[in-house]
Amino acid sequence: MAISHASHAPPASDRRVLLLLLDDQDRLMLCGGCCGDWTVPQALLADDTDFEDGATQYLAERFHIENPRFGSVYGVHETRESECWEHDRHTVSRVFIVRISPEESESIQAMSPSHTRWGISELKSRHQEMTPEGVTLLVSGYVEGWLPDGPVSLY
Repeated sequence: MAISHASHAPPASDRRVLLLLLDDQDRLMLCGGCCGDWTVPQALLADDTDFEDGATQYLAERFHIENPRFGSVYGVHETRESECWEHDRHTVSRVFIVRISPEESESIQAMSPSHTRWGISELKSRHQEMTPEGVTLLVSGYVEGWLPDGPVSLY
């Protein structure tokens, strides 16, 4: 279950899912305007929420995507012990690739003027305008087929 910052006490660790929404033209859905950079949709999770279940619930609530089609590659990131001082708590993230239909892509694009879709060439040429780091590498590796299926460490 996704949680908001305002309504709940902070979890023991910062747990989140980041969602790489790819349409049938291999364009990545990006959100802009809120942080100055382009970013991917993400949700904070409660400590007891499974990552894929939390991603599924968030996609249904936020984008009306039922039964999401998760890609065969996903990113895993956890702060190391030596890094925890920087964030005041342990962070654990999963980055899921989700294939979306042309209709879902159009619907998300229409939700806000701050949503856009970038293809691989634009992602590669504008990667410095995006957060988090590594999204371009994960998406291009998935689309171009040079990443193996399963978890990929994001450090």
